[in-house]
Amino acid sequence: MLDLISVGDVKLDTFIVLHEASVKCELKMPECKLCINYGDKIPVEAFVTQVAGSAPNVAMGLAKLGLQTSVLSHMGDDDVHAQALLFLNRHKVDTSLIKTKKGIRSSAAVVLNYKGESTQLVDFVPQEYHLPLRLPATNFLHICELGDGYEHLYEDAVVYAKKGVRLSLNPGSIQIKQKKPELFNLLAVCEVLFINMSEAHALLEKEGDVIHEIMSMLKALGPRYVVLTDGPRGAYAYDGKQLDVIPAFPGIMKEATGAGDAFSSGFLTALIKGKPHREALRWGSVNSASVIEHVGPTLGLLSSAEIMKRLKAHPGYQSKEL
Repeated sequence: MLDLISVGDVKLDTFIVLHEASVKCELKMPECKLCINYGDKIPVEAFVTQVAGSAPNVAMGLAKLGLQTSVLSHMGDDDVHAQALLFLNRHKVDTSLIKTKKGIRSSAAVVLNYKGESTQLVDFVPQEYHLPLRLPATNFLHICELGDGYEHLYEDAVVYAKKGVRLSLNPGSIQIKQKKPELFNLLAVCEVLFINMSEAHALLEKEGDVIHEIMSMLKALGPRYVVLTDGPRGAYAYDGKQLDVIPAFPGIMKEATGAGDAFSSGFLTALIKGKPHREALRWGSVNSASVIEHVGPTLGLLSSAEIMKRLKAHPGYQSKEL
């Protein structure tokens, strides 16, 4: 039996770390522009190509933590697909649920990193997903951000939830913007909702930072646990009775892509191992802090032993109840 199947796009990302650039902001903050000299040859600090995407990132995170995972995805029948299979298999992630379509290409992106912040140039190839009628036995089904055509998959996931499969959801910008009934039907039966502060504001159509109110409103949508990340300000988890907060784990940020996926991996692994959500916050935060110390979303993923070692070295790093 699998511990988790993650669902979403697998793509090829090229990460470029810039040191010759500038940021210009408009009078209306925070609308800023990344500026480089047009027509120049610009030296870079790093140029790294990796198989990426929230679905493979999360599956790899749990696999590194010792769990059995698989990725369900659709890709083009191309070199990116072949590269993805080799990469995921090497990291002990099952790829039997990755299907190809002839005549299309796989998605790709270029991630420009400047002083820790990323700007993405995305070549996104839309895919319409369905869950198979016979899904392999799994503890969790983790649904990542998807493009248009996600509605059928959300409907399929609700059916599996009613059969006892535990669901976790990290909705994308399209799902949050469209606010379709399929999203709210899925939220009503999912076990964990992962969301960041700006996404929470957009979903709830509410500004402000009164965390008790935000978490209560999200919990009212139905998930058993609401997990909200807020960048360097830390993260929160709420089960309807206890709201916990944890600061960001100490570290030096080099490149932030995949931080949320690493957090989800650590949090879900702790839950699967039977730990309370206040401890799951610690696992997620430590894993996320390690990933942002590297370029790309998976180089910094930690094993269970490495997480425990870092927590032991910081005994005062604890979540607290609000």
